[in-house]
Amino acid sequence: MEATINGITLHYELQGSRGSLVVLTHGLGGTLDFWSPHVEALAAHHRVLRWDLRGAGHSAKPPGPYDAALFARDLAALLDRIEEARAHLVGHSGGGVVSQRFALDFPARTQSLVLASTSSEVGEKAARAWSRLADTVERQGFGPERDPDPRGFSPSFAAAHPEIVRELTRCTRQNDPAAYAATARAFGRYNWTAALGAIVAPTLILQGLDDQMTPPGGSVILARGIPHSRLLMLPAAGHNLPLEMPALFAATTLAFLAGLEITRAAEDPDGI
Repeated sequence: MEATINGITLHYELQGSRGSLVVLTHGLGGTLDFWSPHVEALAAHHRVLRWDLRGAGHSAKPPGPYDAALFARDLAALLDRIEEARAHLVGHSGGGVVSQRFALDFPARTQSLVLASTSSEVGEKAARAWSRLADTVERQGFGPERDPDPRGFSPSFAAAHPEIVRELTRCTRQNDPAAYAATARAFGRYNWTAALGAIVAPTLILQGLDDQMTPPGGSVILARGIPHSRLLMLPAAGHNLPLEMPALFAATTLAFLAGLEITRAAEDPDGI
């Protein structure tokens, strides 16, 4: 499906016919297909919205600059388009950055957050590395084919599933270089750690202990900063933990959301 949002076309998929809305937001280099392993389980209990960020997948790829607040405004307008006032937000990596920004900018529209492999800030050294990556891709594209980079996965998973590592690399290389660079800059420089206390939505933070892209310390900062948060550290999981552990990811997310529904029903039995 497509919708004209903030002057551009966004591509999205909406599945499931009952329950509250869950929005799945992918990260840098990804598309809504990143969430394919989870849709069936989540859509059995919720309506599920997946979308391609501007610059990604089948969405429009206007010139940059992009930033997290722009992505959050795109999502708010998309929710308006499908006539949804509020949603549970699930974001991986850069998608977690967008979800945090949405919760800060649109608190009344955020029912809960599930943040996987993400952070609330980028240090100066990492920001410079992201900037160099963006400049290189913008000038030279993704370069010649080479062995896939396994750092997005735990070492044990990458060794056992080289085909998944190759497929993720192939998907990344299909991105438009200019749009990828604009997104890399958006996700490569931000810091709102001091504002995390303003997030009022219940939050589940999922972090792989073998994450080589977003170290676990970032999730600890999130958990300390967001008042109503829970942190779950997963041994032997890397940055792409939703792909490494799809059943666990879906089950944990569903359990978290079910707990919120039970609490809401107990507090407001007449509102069921």
